[in-house]
Amino acid sequence: MIDQKLSATSALRDPGFEFGVATSSFQIEGATRVDGRRDSIWDSFCRQPGRILDASNGDVACDHYHRFESDLDLIRELGFQHYRLSLAWPRLIDRNGRLNTRGADFYRRLLEACHARDITPNVTLYHWDLPSDLSGGWLNRDTAFRFADYAAIAVRALGDVMPRIATLNEPWCSSILSYDIGAHAPGHEDRAEALTAAHHLMLASGLGLQAMRAERADNSLGLVLNLESLVAVSEDDQPARDLAHAERNRFWLDRLAGREPAPELMAQGRVPEQSGDAAIMATALDWLGINYYTQSQVSRADNRRGYDTTTLAGVEKTHIGWDMAADGLTELLVEFDRDYDLPPVYITENGAACDDVMGVDGVNDDQRIRYFRDHLAAVNTAIEAGVDIRGYYAWSLMDNFEWAFGYTQRFGLVYVDYSTQVRTPKSSALQWQQFLGER
Repeated sequence: MIDQKLSATSALRDPGFEFGVATSSFQIEGATRVDGRRDSIWDSFCRQPGRILDASNGDVACDHYHRFESDLDLIRELGFQHYRLSLAWPRLIDRNGRLNTRGADFYRRLLEACHARDITPNVTLYHWDLPSDLSGGWLNRDTAFRFADYAAIAVRALGDVMPRIATLNEPWCSSILSYDIGAHAPGHEDRAEALTAAHHLMLASGLGLQAMRAERADNSLGLVLNLESLVAVSEDDQPARDLAHAERNRFWLDRLAGREPAPELMAQGRVPEQSGDAAIMATALDWLGINYYTQSQVSRADNRRGYDTTTLAGVEKTHIGWDMAADGLTELLVEFDRDYDLPPVYITENGAACDDVMGVDGVNDDQRIRYFRDHLAAVNTAIEAGVDIRGYYAWSLMDNFEWAFGYTQRFGLVYVDYSTQVRTPKSSALQWQQFLGER
């Protein structure tokens, strides 16, 4: 049972604690050439040979663009009252920087359909699908200002149905993973570029917060970061672990706190900071979203990053090869609550890719159930330690396009047959349904 380690007096059983499921636009919507949507960098990336493991793309994905009504019915049937989704910048804004009314109509219908079912939407403005015609991408400082324009237009058009809004999802992925490691669009491998992109992303978030607050005052605004538990291979590798920790975790929180990031990290590039940038990046949040999946082992290296990461021996892995390490979530939450003046926290993504197989009796995903059980217990422990955590979102509602892994990895509570688009709740979904029904 998901609540196996949770007592009846658990903080997670507080009626005010929210549970939801999460998705993102490019991963589920499809309809990439419908109603004036322009290309994103992920459309372009998918067309490059060898970039996507199964040579797939997001053209159809889960066809959520045409099936959102039944998908929302499914969320409600499973007992979730909160739904984290993202808007597609290329769908909502045209090439001239103006509102695409057909894209806005789709999102209004989607968001109003959430409210009609008493599902509260938690909207992210940027989940990696940058318009591909923005010159220079995140290496161009102007992109941060174009994001602020987009944020203002989005709130002007849809703010009345978006009670909670995040500027960005996981800027580490949009910078380091995309411009240094090269695994995500646009697929560059340049450390200095990655640190430039990281700077511009945090600048964009601050500018976006300010632009939205100038439009209206009743939206709750935040930012979503992905954090990773990191352990040193040996005592000699501790400086490398600290460097990785500075890059993957503390850089973003330092920027939010108005602090200078670790000098050993910043020495790896020439960040184009201008007067006033630090204050913009430290624009106050109403809440902070934290995504957590796994841990890594860190060792020294002579590469441009100064460290290498591997998984830990003897630790259970999910299908994607990531360690199941729930204690790492508690440790990070407690550390950052101690070291930073955090706003209220939401666990905005947490989940496991498992080797799911459709059988005669459905999909029995016992590993995913154990993953959720242990990570919910970790969240509960962090709350008992004093961390102000207000909610938890499972990744993901349904199987979907998993970026560079294509459709080879399944994170969903709901199994998707991509040939028919039939949705089938897995055992984990039914466990969630039971857990939520008993709260």
